[in-house]
Amino acid sequence: MDDIYMNNTSQNRSSNFTESMDYDFAEARFIMFVVDCIIICIGLPLTLLAIYALYSLVKDDHIAPIYVINLLITDVIQLCCLIVEVSQRERPTETFSDLIRFYCLTTSVCFMVCIAMERYLVIACPLWYRLRRTIKISVLVSL
Repeated sequence: MDDIYMNNTSQNRSSNFTESMDYDFAEARFIMFVVDCIIICIGLPLTLLAIYALYSLVKDDHIAPIYVINLLITDVIQLCCLIVEVSQRERPTETFSDLIRFYCLTTSVCFMVCIAMERYLVIACPLWYRLRRTIKISVLVSL
């Protein structure tokens, strides 16, 4: 008889633990929703403002911002995909926006490598790089 009582107690404790985990998961989802909304509200306007400011610098002599502008464009696309993910309540396992977001994340890393390589060439081989850099080459590398 004591064994039956102990089993019932353990079952009640496990169900309470499961309910507690569900509540914690719902609370974590709400916190992530709020954080995503803050990121979108602050990040999107500031990124667009930075693109506009850097676009005004692109002239014949200033080609360095081209890679940074492309990096910011991929960030805008990632933020747009984040908007799509936040707006969907019941989300399938993998959507088209997830694929676009992954592609933009990979592209962001590639543009960061381009920026680092450009800075390296400016420091390591300044004369060679000054003669070789043009907007056409930067656009070609970006494509």
